[in-house]
Amino acid sequence: MKYPEPVEGLCKLRKYGARRPSWYSRHMTIRNGIITLILAVLIGIAGWYIYSNSQSLPHVLTESGDRQQKEETDYYTVQVVYPNATRLATRTDSSKAADERAVSTIERELQDVVQAFKSAANAALTADEKERLAAAKLKYSLNVAYRGYNSGSFVSEEFDIFQDTGGAHPINFYKTLVFDLKGNKVSLDGIFVSGSNYLERISTEATKQVGQQLTQKGAGANATTSLVAEGVAPKAENFTNFVVNDGVLTFFIPPYQAASYAAGSFEVRIPLLDMKDIVKPGIQ
Repeated sequence: MKYPEPVEGLCKLRKYGARRPSWYSRHMTIRNGIITLILAVLIGIAGWYIYSNSQSLPHVLTESGDRQQKEETDYYTVQVVYPNATRLATRTDSSKAADERAVSTIERELQDVVQAFKSAANAALTADEKERLAAAKLKYSLNVAYRGYNSGSFVSEEFDIFQDTGGAHPINFYKTLVFDLKGNKVSLDGIFVSGSNYLERISTEATKQVGQQLTQKGAGANATTSLVAEGVAPKAENFTNFVVNDGVLTFFIPPYQAASYAAGSFEVRIPLLDMKDIVKPGIQ
């Protein structure tokens, strides 16, 4: 059966009081359903935007499942992103309780980073500095992002930290946290046999790899003289920022520690198998 054109047909329906055909009811139902769905999506997006952009400390859940700490004042902003859960939550050889312990440690340690930034910012915010920032429409800032890593015996979180408090350069540095399968924080010396020369061996490899990276970055013949040997010397404080990823120890060396700011940061990778004679039994 051929139906009349919509406009003409509807006029006829109104004129003669005839019952609308079934195709018209189906059409209206579909149209109304689409409109309702669009409105629901728009309301959901608007609600999420208002919620996520109106929160300050403590953290809020974001659409990606991460947690955030956000704060803004007249003179500085803070945005810290960290995991909602570590890989301990899904590993069959670990547990939810271990993950919760690790996340609690992450939150506590990142709060220390935030408080240190606020202290530095407040100390620098003299009346003249506040006036300068206001005139330039600038604010101090702290931004923290993260990456997660996994290995046989550990899960690790690396936090990339960007801090600007009005100096000649922003400060870029790292904070890493390594956890065993029970969610306990692990330090570097906990990986190696007590009394072993692990720092000397790490220092030797770090000196070699940082020198190579300086050459690749364009230092050329000046690579050796550009290397700040003290920054890769066999001292525990030089190698606190590390993760274990697929059986490889990776150390993060920030700008200024082992070379000039312009040279940037460095990563030193050492397979645990290369140090198996001094790695504690069972660690991988």
